[in-house]
Amino acid sequence: MKSCSIFFLLSIFASQLHCQIITGKVLDASNGLPLEYVNIGIIETSFGTLTNEKGIFCLEVKGQSSKAQVRFSIIGFKSQTFTMAELSGETNIIKLKNEPIQLAEVIIKPTGKEKKVGTTNYTLFGGYCGWLGTDFGKGYEIGTQIVLGTLPVNLKSLHIHVNNQSFDSSLFRLHIRDIVDNLPNNELLTANIFISITKKSGWVVIDLSKYHLVFNGVVAFSLEWIKVSGIHKEKAMKKNGSKQDLASVRFSIKTKKECSFSKWGSEAKWSRFDSESPSFYLTVQE
Repeated sequence: MKSCSIFFLLSIFASQLHCQIITGKVLDASNGLPLEYVNIGIIETSFGTLTNEKGIFCLEVKGQSSKAQVRFSIIGFKSQTFTMAELSGETNIIKLKNEPIQLAEVIIKPTGKEKKVGTTNYTLFGGYCGWLGTDFGKGYEIGTQIVLGTLPVNLKSLHIHVNNQSFDSSLFRLHIRDIVDNLPNNELLTANIFISITKKSGWVVIDLSKYHLVFNGVVAFSLEWIKVSGIHKEKAMKKNGSKQDLASVRFSIKTKKECSFSKWGSEAKWSRFDSESPSFYLTVQE
């Protein structure tokens, strides 16, 4: 993150790529139905994409070795990895087997006491983090570290402060992971949770109570960019000297607070930035 801002500018990079394209379809092995929003990425690179609502994908790559590994993954299914050479055919049908994540059952007796954890405010004129563009950046994530405490708590609601949005709506996938060596590691959610944001600015409240999420300790909480729709041109912005207004969705940040995480692709390495956090917090019940 550079001086309070994260932006994934793939729309700028994309025009420069002379790409090889891998296409195909991802299905649920148990019933043959298409799987939407499956993460597809070349391991340890920023090259990646998602399947669409029909399970179809189109992965663009740049000068990758035929031995480079491409991973297909989604919460609730066993991931599969192939080499580029194995995916060189015209028709690639990938079948993923259902494999729910097994977590130890935790039972808590709510005391009725609620508290807020995470970054509950933001720095005025302090910058923002988010995404530019309408189609690039699929699978990219922005998140923060949240300290839940030693005792298990029930996650009641997620609060996100939108700095500015120039889309009619933006769709994200929620991730909660443990932290190993100061970076996000294993996924803790057992099912996909999608979050739609339509608000143009201000606090957005997402009800999590229906998911019965119970966790403790220190976790990485992140949002994954899925897709956007509609553009309000009057809320678009210029970036890096661009003459063209670019649509964006931006979240406020708080400087000198916690840390932030980001990764530029489904299979890219995580980056951590200390003393700066997106304005995400949880209301939890002890």
